[in-house]
Amino acid sequence: MIRVGFLMSDTGGGHRAAGRAIEAALHHRYPDTFECEYFDVFRRCGLPPLNRAPEIYPWWVRHHQPSYDLFVSAVDRAMASRAGRGGLAHIIGRKGPLARAYATWSVAVILHAGFSGLAVAARRASGGSIPLVTVITDMASPHSGWFHPEVDRCLVPTESAIAKGLKLGLAPTKLRLVGHPAHPKFALLAKTRAEARQELGWDPELPTALVVSGAEGMGAMERLSRSLDGVGAQLAIVAGKNEPLATRLRAVPWQGPTHIYGFVTNMETLMRGADVLVGKPGPGVIAEAAIMGLPMILTGGMVNELANAQYVTEAGAGAYARTPDEARAVLATWVAFPAELARCRENTKKIAYPNAAFDVADEIAALARARTVASS
Repeated sequence: MIRVGFLMSDTGGGHRAAGRAIEAALHHRYPDTFECEYFDVFRRCGLPPLNRAPEIYPWWVRHHQPSYDLFVSAVDRAMASRAGRGGLAHIIGRKGPLARAYATWSVAVILHAGFSGLAVAARRASGGSIPLVTVITDMASPHSGWFHPEVDRCLVPTESAIAKGLKLGLAPTKLRLVGHPAHPKFALLAKTRAEARQELGWDPELPTALVVSGAEGMGAMERLSRSLDGVGAQLAIVAGKNEPLATRLRAVPWQGPTHIYGFVTNMETLMRGADVLVGKPGPGVIAEAAIMGLPMILTGGMVNELANAQYVTEAGAGAYARTPDEARAVLATWVAFPAELARCRENTKKIAYPNAAFDVADEIAALARARTVASS
């Protein structure tokens, strides 16, 4: 078996979700060939408070988002310099568990903006030649920490990411536009909208808005969901792992048909059954919605996600709503004017990359084969 290491962090669900998408594509494309290990760099480094980052992140974003946004912006500016890109390597150390793990992997895949410099430094310290592949899981405006000239491949989701990589010193031959890697089950789903709705127990005729807010159910989701009620649409609300939120939502006396979910593993079916997606402009959900031809009403979002909303609106694939009331107004317009909704649905094709996970899998396989040939 060819072993692949995913360098990620469980600070939010996006990094591991991208890894799972790539892993599924590897298994689909190359059965019984690859095995994957998820290496949570912050958790494994052992340094407080970094080793508590997966617990700190959701609390920080939920309760003090402005300070988190300020932190992300400051680190982005710092990592735009050569010295800054190596900063995390100096904090965590170039040797240790990561350098030792390299001895067991054929390829390492970087799935976190802060880890490119660390991955390169650890490779040097290990004395090995393991290929490093960065798969950028930001979207329209990637963090500077994603880019390091010494990675072997940098696979990006947008043209703007290509431009930033070139500006930060990556060779053009190392950069490739593939899109954001969504799980293959989105591109491979064969169900029709009618079949999905029948399976889910939804009204087969009503316009349907799918309301999501990430795996943690963050943001002002309760107020947003309430604002969408009563505009002639059926609501499907996914609260994720936020069970208190799900409990409160189930107690609401909704005017129209409403379905409340906690954490789900069939998001592709929910998206197939829906007509509109409403949620924060996270890169993963945008990529999934685009593949499913689902127009988007995006609202809220952290500082590094606002460019994603602009990317979607400029493509004509959705709208950005600054407040729940604005989101309600957009949904009401789309319900009243189905032709406008159909136009947005057609425009989602401009930003859809259904083969992204497979393209990443093929890049990993090619690097693994090249390394095998070189060492034989």
